[in-house]
Amino acid sequence: MSSPEFLNKKLYRKGEIVFDEGSEGNTAFLIESGSVEVFKTVDGERVSLAHLGKGEMFGEMALIDQSPRMAGAQATEAASIVVLPRAVLDSKLDRSDKFVRGLIKILVANLRNVHQSYMRRARSIDDYLGAVDFFLAGLGDYLNTPGGEAVSDLAVAHLERIDEAVFELKAVFKDHHDRRDSVLRESDTTPQGEPGPPAEVADLVADEGEAQPEQ
Repeated sequence: MSSPEFLNKKLYRKGEIVFDEGSEGNTAFLIESGSVEVFKTVDGERVSLAHLGKGEMFGEMALIDQSPRMAGAQATEAASIVVLPRAVLDSKLDRSDKFVRGLIKILVANLRNVHQSYMRRARSIDDYLGAVDFFLAGLGDYLNTPGGEAVSDLAVAHLERIDEAVFELKAVFKDHHDRRDSVLRESDTTPQGEPGPPAEVADLVADEGEAQPEQ
């Protein structure tokens, strides 16, 4: 694979870090040869997210939305990597359709949300007990709907017994020290109400320079 002259290439030794989690993302990377592991550190333990090889790109999301890198990257063997600076991407995007630019940013935001949801799986005792409460409450809400009324009488009795058991379980763990950090936020284990109105998309689908109708 040949690369344009304005792009830089870097050689990484096996085990060398390409970038750290949380670092500023001003470049994306394209593997010319070798391989790279993308990983995240959770509760002091390394979690492998992906193993990438020739022709694959990584680090591009931070380049697009200017957020800190959500994971680290390390060469798992000697690797030649093409470095794509932000200026290159910006120049390409500036020449693209407004809708395409907006769509790319939305896709990156969605990928970040999926990643964050995946990494916020329950890890500590408090996380697990909070998640149990959340799902029990969800079942209770369902029983108050027309679809759940048919089994409500029987199901409520079971839910009450489970709720009592969970309460007793919480008492057992009350003074127990769990070395693992809790990762679930309050919003992950509490109802969030009705969803808001859909976002306006007129700005995305309009042609460049086209005036928008008044609302």
